[in-house]
Amino acid sequence: MLRFKPVTVEKLVCTCDRCGRAMEQDSNDREWQERLIVSFRAGYGSIFGDGNFVEGDFCQECIKTVLGKWLRITDDNPFDSQHKPLNDADKIYQSYQFKEVIKTRNQMNQITGLMKGLGERDEMRKTLAERLGVAEDQVATIAFSHLLQATEPKSQS
Repeated sequence: MLRFKPVTVEKLVCTCDRCGRAMEQDSNDREWQERLIVSFRAGYGSIFGDGNFVEGDFCQECIKTVLGKWLRITDDNPFDSQHKPLNDADKIYQSYQFKEVIKTRNQMNQITGLMKGLGERDEMRKTLAERLGVAEDQVATIAFSHLLQATEPKSQS
């Protein structure tokens, strides 16, 4: 006996912001693998506005149409590549942004070091973790976040 019943299927789809093409993750047309996602924070004096977040999703056809004549395309073996993509975190940030990331990491490490003290500090960390309902190793991150908010300069109106 055949029985029919409605089934809901969820698919991950990325839509090109230029042409509207739907690129499905499980499709055989390879558009999903060739999509380009632009995502960055604009820097000081940027034409996108100081500190604004900029993002867009594009299919390969739109990238070729818009940027094609300026792209350098090199025949290269992906399994023995002569060209390595720049994907280190320090290559993503502008130099002043990277300095801020390093400064913040150093501050977090200092606070974490203080929070990992012996005796009374351990008890305070355990108590805070219980009160916040988080793991003990997250207490320093939360404390750091609250300290940053509490010490943020107030704008004068």
